[in-house]
Amino acid sequence: MSLRARQLDARRHRILDAAALLIRQTGGTDFSMRSLAEAAETSPATPYNLFTSKEGLLYALLSRSLDEITDQGLDFSAHDPLERALEAAMKAADIFLRDPGFMRPLYQFLLGVVDPIHRPRFIERSLAYWRAALAAAEAEHLLDGAVNRESLEYALMAQFMGVLDFWIHDDIDADGFRARVLTGTVLLLLPLANVTQRTRLLRRLGAPPKTTRRARRAALVAVSTPTKKH
Repeated sequence: MSLRARQLDARRHRILDAAALLIRQTGGTDFSMRSLAEAAETSPATPYNLFTSKEGLLYALLSRSLDEITDQGLDFSAHDPLERALEAAMKAADIFLRDPGFMRPLYQFLLGVVDPIHRPRFIERSLAYWRAALAAAEAEHLLDGAVNRESLEYALMAQFMGVLDFWIHDDIDADGFRARVLTGTVLLLLPLANVTQRTRLLRRLGAPPKTTRRARRAALVAVSTPTKKH
């Protein structure tokens, strides 16, 4: 990287850091680009030169937050493919809860503003997160049945973003956020689970696995259904 490129990158990070600080200080994203330039100790034109618009700046912050979620959320400790998908959901929730003063206003902007340029790119990156969370399940052919990967990744993202919307508007607290992310994700993964996985997932909910005759019969059918050879 050339000296000029390093200087531009450092200036870009300084402006993003200043914007994040303003969000934490004010509790919102209504700061002016002039006040941002002052906070970052740059000329008033610099934020526009680097990010084009305030929307571009805020989406750059969103992208940086997604980098953090991806780096940490996809660093799996679980070996079971369904547990990995659940782990990705819960780690993402915990990252939001670690910095509510920043994440709440920033994602309130995302959910409230239609941007035909930046938003589709961000949504595609969000889908890529859930795609990666399901990679192990797909590799083990758990997605070969009625639930295909694309449908499930959209459902996981929509479920998480829906709960996130409740949290950023303060309709639920931190415990409610985690509980609803956990419950919703488990319910979406249960159709893919065998008996052992189903028991483990239901234990995560704090609920005993069903032992009714119908549930046992359904579980036996799921186990005895032939899978594709690979």
